[in-house]
Amino acid sequence: MVWGGVSQHHQTELVVIAGNLNAVCYRGDILLPHVVPFLQAHPDMTLQHDNAYSHTARSVCDFLQDRNVSVLPWPAKSLDLNPIEHVWDLLDRRVRARAILHRNVWELAGALVEEWGSISQQELANLVLSMRRRRTAVLVQFVSIVESYVHTNIYTC
Repeated sequence: MVWGGVSQHHQTELVVIAGNLNAVCYRGDILLPHVVPFLQAHPDMTLQHDNAYSHTARSVCDFLQDRNVSVLPWPAKSLDLNPIEHVWDLLDRRVRARAILHRNVWELAGALVEEWGSISQQELANLVLSMRRRRTAVLVQFVSIVESYVHTNIYTC
């Protein structure tokens, strides 16, 4: 598993984690050494992570609250809105474009780290800034759906 963070103007290193990411690992291997120092250095920023259990566990929420980390509430199943998902897609395409068969997970991790480092800050900024456009598109779609039912007799259960 890998973890990385981006903003319009910043990019973390790519962190390779052996195995699955649980709440303890997320706190100790990601939040404490990477996220908290970054957010303390940039107090105007807000953490946006998805609703994976490792992100929403009570111990993680308490950890972030104790360190005054502002967390953006995030709707479930909203991958198209999350800029990091588009970064992962870009990273995946770049590693696949190498057309090299990786013999083990560590070779793959090395390729991921190399390609992560080659993503330009402009590419990341474009992905982060596109979040506003995607959010607006979702809201327009939602309003359209709601408006279509305004004058409809609805039976719900």
